[in-house]
Amino acid sequence: MNLLKLILFSILFCSVSATAQYGNNPYGNGGRARTNQFPQSPPKAPSAEDIEKDKNKKIDELMVKLKEELTLDELQLIAIKNEIVASSKNIEIVMKKDFTDEEKSNEIKSIREKTDKTINSYLNASQREKYQKLKEEKGQSKDDKKKKKKEKKETEND
Repeated sequence: MNLLKLILFSILFCSVSATAQYGNNPYGNGGRARTNQFPQSPPKAPSAEDIEKDKNKKIDELMVKLKEELTLDELQLIAIKNEIVASSKNIEIVMKKDFTDEEKSNEIKSIREKTDKTINSYLNASQREKYQKLKEEKGQSKDDKKKKKKEKKETEND
């Protein structure tokens, strides 16, 4: 009788340890790390349509800001928007060309200067002043961001 009890006890003990090993026990995952049932795929690269929508959204936001700040009329708004769209397309073309970074930088700088001149030609004197102030504020905010990044890197290195 003792032999029968010993065999039954060992069978029961083996079955409990086997279910615990494979996560079928009622007390949790049984010491086995469960993986996510849905495998995570790497982030998808944005499609051309997504990039175009994002670019148009940014241009529209910029135009709303310019319209409010400079009190543009509809003709000015359309002309300036067309100039900005053409400028962004030219910048994209330059970025795709096989130039050195310095050449690309110079080309983009000249495109931006030409765009600024054209935009200024559509504005009256008071609007030009406001436009210059907006550009200066934007430049200052970029400088501030660069300083903050530099300070953050310095504190991380210390």
